[in-house]
Order: sequence, then structure tokens, then C-alpha cells
Amino acid sequence: MAESDKIEIGLKVLSRVVTLKVQPEMEPYFRKAAHLVNRRLDTFTKNYSGGEMDSWDFLITIAIEGMVESQKNQDKYKLLQQSLKTRLEDIEQRLSLG
Repeated sequence: MAESDKIEIGLKVLSRVVTLKVQPEMEPYFRKAAHLVNRRLDTFTKNYSGGEMDSWDFLITIAIEGMVESQKNQDKYKLLQQSLKTRLEDIEQRLSLG
């Protein structure tokens, strides 16, 4: 997709507005992600306010948690693909015997 086909959106995280250019079909995902980050920030702020962690620590923690979830999902997807491939090969073999 060409850069000119992208739309500009503003996402508010903490008290900052971040402007991004995204593909139109990706906008809901970015908005939902920003909403989830803000919810996690609220949780951290309520549970850990007054401690040694500040907003940047919370953001870093959320980023790491998000990447861990992404990696777990990628691993699950690879396992699912391999399982499906094995099953399809089994079905194909059974059909060729019949």
C-alpha cells in the first residue's frame, strides 16, 4: 500500500496524542491497542502509585507484556499450522489408498 493511501490518526496515551499514518483497515486495531494500553496504565497506576515505578516504567512493562503475548501467539500459530499440515497429509494419503 502506498504511503498516500494511508490515513492519519491520533491516539491518546497517557496525556499525549501520538499521530500515526496507518492503513484504513488497520485503524480499529490501533485504536483498540491504545485503549488497552490506557487500561493497563490505569491498572498499574492504581496498584503501584507512590512506588518507585513511573509512567515510563509502566509503558515499558506493557510493551514487554505485549511482545510476550505476540510471541506466544506466533508459537501457537506455528504449532497449529504444523498440526493442520500433518492432518491434511494424512487425509491425502488415506484418499490415495482408497
